[in-house]
Amino acid sequence: MPNREYQYYFIKLGKLYYVNDWCKDVKKKEITSYEFTHDELVAFPFDKESIAKQMAEECGGHIVVRNATFNDYVRQGQRWGNYISCKKKNSWKIYTFK
Repeated sequence: MPNREYQYYFIKLGKLYYVNDWCKDVKKKEITSYEFTHDELVAFPFDKESIAKQMAEECGGHIVVRNATFNDYVRQGQRWGNYISCKKKNSWKIYTFK
């Protein structure tokens, strides 16, 4: 299985790749924010085409198909996870200006 070819999907918006999204309730209204990056190496790898298409429709992007070994797919997920962990630790601070 490690060397078997595996298909996965990225969401692309112009030159940017989808990384994550957040949903918040603001005054009883759900607001969704999307994060994108120029770096494909930290993009979120979707394993189901239907979910990738649905998310692409929500954020106005399109899907990009990648074929790689299963190990490459796992490494992509690990790079994405490391990126998210680093962002949470270092820079996800919300500043309020008055």
